[in-house]
Amino acid sequence: MEYGIALGSGGIRGMAHIALLEHLELKYKNNPVSISGCSAGSIIGALYSLEPNSKLVMKKFNYIIKHSSKEINYIKKNLENKITGFAKLLSSKGILNNDLLFKLLKPLFYKKRFSDCKIPFGVVAVDIDSENIEEITEGYILDAVMASSNVPAAFTPKLMGGMTLLDGGLLEEVPINLCRKLGAKYVVASHIPQKNDKFNDGLEYINYISSLSIDYITEEKLKQADEIYIFDSIYQWYEFEKYEEIYFEAKTKLERSEEHE
Repeated sequence: MEYGIALGSGGIRGMAHIALLEHLELKYKNNPVSISGCSAGSIIGALYSLEPNSKLVMKKFNYIIKHSSKEINYIKKNLENKITGFAKLLSSKGILNNDLLFKLLKPLFYKKRFSDCKIPFGVVAVDIDSENIEEITEGYILDAVMASSNVPAAFTPKLMGGMTLLDGGLLEEVPINLCRKLGAKYVVASHIPQKNDKFNDGLEYINYISSLSIDYITEEKLKQADEIYIFDSIYQWYEFEKYEEIYFEAKTKLERSEEHE
């Protein structure tokens, strides 16, 4: 079957995508004809498109997380410190510099181009100048993935090709249409929303309220997919230390759903 996979945003919650890729390898016995990704989905989708092997993707993630503890701890510390973060936002468009993303992702994608992918691949980002969704399918993967993963306010915008780009999840959390454009006749969509109604402060509450409209848009767009997997998660996108838990929770959910079929 000529199926494609659309992987959604979610930060470290995207580890659930790896569990799904492993599941689909067993279910369909053949590689997808296309992959699209947004934010976390762009990172995992790019790795899988370059080398279609879920176990290898997991191995690379293990390596990056274990060898980037300094950068990861710095990100988490700054995002959890609301006072310092708010002060930085008064003078900048992001709490953290985009260079941090570069340091984290460079070992995964250094000098790799979309043309190096074994499976046609594309990502979405948002150009805040034109207020449009940009579908990126050529050039350097590192630049595109950085743009698609650029969480608003957390990181300064990514400048690329004359555009000012932010996380594609602002307008298109799960890029189903792009997956079809790349060749898929049947699209498998993976969505990882954060489900947590407990708020530590007013800022978290405001972020939750602002996410409701995005959730509504995503629910409507998911109807365009042929097969949908939703992995609800309580974790913040930057809780990198939870990566194994997130993966195994998704894996367990998939195994249980398979038992009931």
